[in-house]
Amino acid sequence: MENFLVAHMWIIVVIIIWSIPWKAAALWRSARRGHLGWFLVLIVLNTLAILDILYLFVFSEWGAKKEQETESGEQAMQNAPQPSSNNKPMIV
Repeated sequence: MENFLVAHMWIIVVIIIWSIPWKAAALWRSARRGHLGWFLVLIVLNTLAILDILYLFVFSEWGAKKEQETESGEQAMQNAPQPSSNNKPMIV
């Protein structure tokens, strides 16, 4: 096994060049979104960027959709007209 790795060092270099950008992007996004569990899993496990790519394109989007729905609901509540004390109730 050692002879194989020494003879084919370029394979290790290619794997490193492939993995580092994916891992960096996934770690950055998980940290920015506050996904501590994902951050820890991504930093500990080395899956040749498979888990990193899945997080970037599948799992991080789930959290983004929920956050957008929450933000749009909060904005709608803020834009709703507030009742004022000057308005007299209408009797029909």
